[in-house]
Amino acid sequence: MKVGIFTATRWEYAAIRRVLDDRRRHGHGGLRCSAGRRGNHDVVLVQTGIGPEQAAAACREAVRAHRVELVVSSGLAGALASARVGDLLVGSDVRSETDERMRWSCAGTLADAALRTAERAGMPAHRGSFVTVPRMVWQASDKQALAERTGAIGVDMESAALAGVAAEQGIPFVVFRHVSDLRDENMPVNFNLFMRPADWMKGVAACVANPSCVMGLLRLRAQMKTATDAMSRFFAQWLDELASPVGNGRS
Repeated sequence: MKVGIFTATRWEYAAIRRVLDDRRRHGHGGLRCSAGRRGNHDVVLVQTGIGPEQAAAACREAVRAHRVELVVSSGLAGALASARVGDLLVGSDVRSETDERMRWSCAGTLADAALRTAERAGMPAHRGSFVTVPRMVWQASDKQALAERTGAIGVDMESAALAGVAAEQGIPFVVFRHVSDLRDENMPVNFNLFMRPADWMKGVAACVANPSCVMGLLRLRAQMKTATDAMSRFFAQWLDELASPVGNGRS
């Protein structure tokens, strides 16, 4: 089976790439992409960039170029339920915060298998809904409000877009993400200020104005390392154990 694994950032990409054998770099329209193997499966690993638009475009290109048979949304996520940094969040379904009509079920058999893999690896795991947002949710109060409004266990900026492309192509889809920040903690700075070059100076000014920002960034970096190390362990074992895909559908 050819598995397409999609991450947003280079840190997430590197965490999964290190567990692949026979790695070969490919370029598609400026995308960072690697092809390799793990277990009995070919793997196409793609760094999409951050946000739903970039994720959808990258997924369409990768599906067209590589004919993947399973789409996996991977990387880091904000916890909207009780969890610890590094815990695995397995999606049962994913929705878009901005359009309630955009909601898809994840491949249930594969989600069940991921939970069994996590249990064998001694890795805490949680299963539930994901919500995809267009901007980073960086304040604890906003995460808590989003959790109450949606009932989701995790938030990211790409999964719904990837699910939409997978549904268009009739390809099974799953979400396996690891917790980088908790429901009850603020991020050290509003990272949305760094999403556009025009706002970079505002982001720098916000850091300068907040002396605790540096310590917060160091804490977040440590949490991201914990989460990406867990990603590597999980995907190595999951790919080794992966059987055949099952159907995916829109709910």
